[in-house]
Amino acid sequence: MATSVDSKEHSTGNSEEGDLSDDSGQEYPPSPVHEEKVVDGYDVFHGSPNDRKRIALVVDYSEFPGPKRFKQNIEIKDVVTEHVLPFLPAKSLFRLRAVSKEWDELITSPFFIHQQSHHFRDISGLFCQLPGDAPFFVSLNGDAYGVPSPSLSFLPEPVTVRTSCNGLLCCQSCNGENTYYICNPATKDWRALPKSNLYHGPEPALALAFEPSVLNFAAHYQLICAFSLTDHPVICFEIFSSRSSSWRLADTECCELDASKLNGDGLFMKGVAFWETSAGDILAFDLNEEQYGILSLPLGSGPHGALAEMHGELCYILPHRRGYEYNLDIYGDMDMNLKHSISLDGDFFSEFTEKMRALACVNSDVVIVNIGRILIAYDVKAGKAEVLRSGTGTDDGCVRYLPYVNSLVHVH
Repeated sequence: MATSVDSKEHSTGNSEEGDLSDDSGQEYPPSPVHEEKVVDGYDVFHGSPNDRKRIALVVDYSEFPGPKRFKQNIEIKDVVTEHVLPFLPAKSLFRLRAVSKEWDELITSPFFIHQQSHHFRDISGLFCQLPGDAPFFVSLNGDAYGVPSPSLSFLPEPVTVRTSCNGLLCCQSCNGENTYYICNPATKDWRALPKSNLYHGPEPALALAFEPSVLNFAAHYQLICAFSLTDHPVICFEIFSSRSSSWRLADTECCELDASKLNGDGLFMKGVAFWETSAGDILAFDLNEEQYGILSLPLGSGPHGALAEMHGELCYILPHRRGYEYNLDIYGDMDMNLKHSISLDGDFFSEFTEKMRALACVNSDVVIVNIGRILIAYDVKAGKAEVLRSGTGTDDGCVRYLPYVNSLVHVH
């Protein structure tokens, strides 16, 4: 049935849509007059085949507004603030706060901090710590990445760095009190977690879980602690949630292993925490379902290999020496099949004779390794190596190396 439409309602003389002329005097044409309601239909059948009724969705497109002119005179500063600044590391952003009062207010606003922590995910360097010493930071690019206090002296007591995730760092007090601190070294923002309900032992296996997302505006995070009770030789999981600011004990217990077989702290990605074990396995704990699983590591795994994330997937990087050359074997998939075997640059590595240890993978293309106390970044695609830090002595596996993202994320 036709619907009458008053053409005066669509005139451009005095309406809001009439003022659409640009500087050249050209005007946009008025919205077309729709004399009939347009019908977009679909069939929904009810009852028996003899009693089918057609139901149509009726849309009157005349109710929709006419064409609108988008803003044409966009300034370069608007493009920069919307499409450049959120993708920069924290160190660069701190410098840019001095550009103007407007930029200072923008960069320190909660919404921008949320944007930056969501968009900037590049590993910026490693926090390192020798036994008995204070932590220090090795930057992958000293001009772009950095922290104001590499020794974490802003914390109230000496700590041991334990685990990291997307800009947050978890530390443990050195006094044996099991006090955990969550901090962001770029902003020196920190908080001490409340005491756990159970004693985790002197050095439990930890995994920090923080996944920046559009919906995670409050930057909620969780700390997963895998430990064994003295009279209970199974692995228990106690979880701290920043959302509730409390600990809870998961119902799941792992009976196949005990915590003494977990080698250090874990890697968290895509909702799952992974720990390497001395038995040649991977313990996986799904944080959402609070269920565990056990995966097999490749043969030859040990203290010189490392779990890492490459191209969004879990992988295991295992360096070894064949004759006079170093090789990196990269395993992946749930069965940890060999994916790539990379022969490293013979000229650069020919002077080394010690064992190589894999530490982390940076942005899927760069593998961080160390030989003795020398930190090296190797670009897999370009086949080039760069010394990040020189040092003397051997690496007995006691030196801690934690990847860190130069983020603005707030702990509170």
